[in-house]
Amino acid sequence: MNRAYSLTAAVCIYISVMLPRITLAQCPCVGADTLTQHVIIDTSDAPKVVFSFQQYNDPTGVMGLTCLTIQDTISVVSSTMARNKSLGPVANADFFININTKITGPDIVGTPTTGSLTYGPINLGPYGTTILPSDSVVLGPDTIINKKAINASPSIATAYKGTGTVSDTLQFGGGGSSDAGTTFDYSIRTKYWGTALITFYLCPNAVLATAIKDFTATQNGNIISLQWLTDNEQNNTHYEIQVSTQGKKFVTAGQAEGDTSSGGLATKYQYQYNLDPANVGVLYFRIQRTDASGKISYSAILTVSPGDQQGNSGSYQTYPNPAINTLVFRFNTAQTGRYLMELINTAGQVIQRESTTLTGTNEIRMDLSPKPAKGLYFLRTTDITHDQRYSSKILIN
Repeated sequence: MNRAYSLTAAVCIYISVMLPRITLAQCPCVGADTLTQHVIIDTSDAPKVVFSFQQYNDPTGVMGLTCLTIQDTISVVSSTMARNKSLGPVANADFFININTKITGPDIVGTPTTGSLTYGPINLGPYGTTILPSDSVVLGPDTIINKKAINASPSIATAYKGTGTVSDTLQFGGGGSSDAGTTFDYSIRTKYWGTALITFYLCPNAVLATAIKDFTATQNGNIISLQWLTDNEQNNTHYEIQVSTQGKKFVTAGQAEGDTSSGGLATKYQYQYNLDPANVGVLYFRIQRTDASGKISYSAILTVSPGDQQGNSGSYQTYPNPAINTLVFRFNTAQTGRYLMELINTAGQVIQRESTTLTGTNEIRMDLSPKPAKGLYFLRTTDITHDQRYSSKILIN
């Protein structure tokens, strides 16, 4: 069995106040158990439809909601009347009709799904003409969107937890145009129907080890170096380094015994994980801490992407956690791009933002001013340049 060893011990003695432990889900969306709900969307021609899901609730507290996805599978049939508003006839006009739809709801930024059809060539008479060719034409009805999936992933799941319901909205829009100019009126009518599906990703709750600080991973060739600090190190404490390829089932990669010579002090540990060259997928690391009484707790999970060929972050972390006055989001490799940090409360409200540009550096700092109320928050970090998003759970004291 591989072992990790303590590197240094603090040379000062201090009094540490033990902070309350919080319970959080210890696996990401990938590999988690799932729970789904289906909602039928009846045939309608309204510009939007509201549908509701039952919130996730586990009174036992055994399984935590890690994240969720929403998917609507929709069919749309459209009829359009195009009317010539000019005083002259129109010959050989092509018409282009498009319909778009997107999901909106708590903390959802919807991406529209579109469908389109082309009609023509069509001849129209001058405005007011009723004999053939008249000044108007009916295009369709035709199927523009056929059982197409519309996806959304709320960045935080707070609004979807509870004992009631939560509502999302499917919105429709669109329009018409012609290569013959803009002297046309369009009257578009759509009918749609389908199914809405919500998927909850669940994993067992685990107690976070607040004594483990600054858990980092740095890759050098085929070796990933894991390091962590412990506060107020206690005798007879045992650590296991655990790894997973899907973020749910972890296996022990190595172990370490607490440094008996540094009782009450801060201790630094290091472990070197040898990569399997055949594995270029994402790896998940965590530290399992067992104290002298046998109580087990875990570090936050660290995500590492050994096969990343684009120079993006291989791993990242947020610290200190719990936080008091400052939060730091740190990549374990240098980054270049524009970033946005957002501190979000459990009601889904953004209470503080911090934007910055990184040029060959790896840290983003947020000063908590004014200081938020004590409690659980989410730190959402968006890589605007590379269109990536990272989310961390933070306890503020």
